[in-house]
Amino acid sequence: MSYSLNKSDYTTGDLKTAADAHKFLLKWFELYPEFQSNPFYISGESYAGVYIPTLADEVVKGIEKGAEPRINFKGYLIGNPSSDTDFDFNSFVPFAHGMGLISTDMFEDVKASCKGTFFGDVDNRCQEKIERVHWELKDLNKYNILAPCYHHPEIQEVEFANSSLPLSFRRLGETDRPFPVRKRMAGRSWPLRLAMRGGRVPMWPGLGGRSLPCTSDELATTWLDDEDVRAAIHAKPKSLVGSWELYTARIDYTHDTGTMVSYHKKFTALGYRVLIYSGDHDLCIPFPGTEAWVRSIGYQVVDRWRPWYFRDQVTGYTQGYDHNLTFLTIKFPSAELREFSLANLVESFNVAVPTFQGAGHAVPEYKPKESLAFYSRWLAGEKF
Repeated sequence: MSYSLNKSDYTTGDLKTAADAHKFLLKWFELYPEFQSNPFYISGESYAGVYIPTLADEVVKGIEKGAEPRINFKGYLIGNPSSDTDFDFNSFVPFAHGMGLISTDMFEDVKASCKGTFFGDVDNRCQEKIERVHWELKDLNKYNILAPCYHHPEIQEVEFANSSLPLSFRRLGETDRPFPVRKRMAGRSWPLRLAMRGGRVPMWPGLGGRSLPCTSDELATTWLDDEDVRAAIHAKPKSLVGSWELYTARIDYTHDTGTMVSYHKKFTALGYRVLIYSGDHDLCIPFPGTEAWVRSIGYQVVDRWRPWYFRDQVTGYTQGYDHNLTFLTIKFPSAELREFSLANLVESFNVAVPTFQGAGHAVPEYKPKESLAFYSRWLAGEKF
């Protein structure tokens, strides 16, 4: 489903997406000038780890060139962001071990074979060991290891189509037992285990899969294919652009930027506020990789790693850096805790990195109340 009937619009990439989004923002503020003076922040999840820094770059360049209307840009916040291939994917195996998903024997075996590097230019022996880890975790919800998962048989067929693992090994533990599925209104990230490499990004249907792991688009399809809904959001009717697709093959997308770490360093050096947060049970973009690239920027720690609280309960952990950078995690709070209080997230610094315990790949989906309160406190410039 799209607002465009121009097929050329479906050939795009990171930089074109950023440029198009900037054009949209300028037009929106032109139509609604009453909002131009408001502080403007950008936020998102997952591959927005690419969308947001590249869009911020367009916005900042526009401000510097005197583009009108002027956007009162102040910073951005991103959850479980796809940011840097080496950091993101090298954290998978250590995270799996740290969370008790693989044995210490398996971890030490992989570590020895791969010499501590779990992604990239590795030899065949190392790659086979890594694939064994993925195979052991195949029945887990990669986006939240605590959440239930429905496994379509074709998912594993596609994921391990080029695996060096023997077929007999891959069939160990097979069962026809149905698994529960949690219906969702939102999609997930790019195809499972697909690294953020330069060049054309294959869509999931192009890899032979009919759906992404642990997801169901049933509710979203029903809602977005309703003609009243489409009219309300000014989308074209199905008769013109067809049915809504969560896993579309219509887009020809190119990743043409590379690591996002340099973008974050640029914007924080310019004085913009940046918050990077992670659900601490996401196996897709594990928080240790995110924390590692945040640390790699090299800023001084001004608020050392510590818990932050919700009604006197630890809700996650945070570490603050100078130049307005913060990292945060979110965990799973007890069920009876119904209110969320973040006293003073950011005071003298603007970069934050929080974790959210028990939260998965899309923190607001798993922890909506905590996320709303968190955003509100951060946007107000208050400290945890």
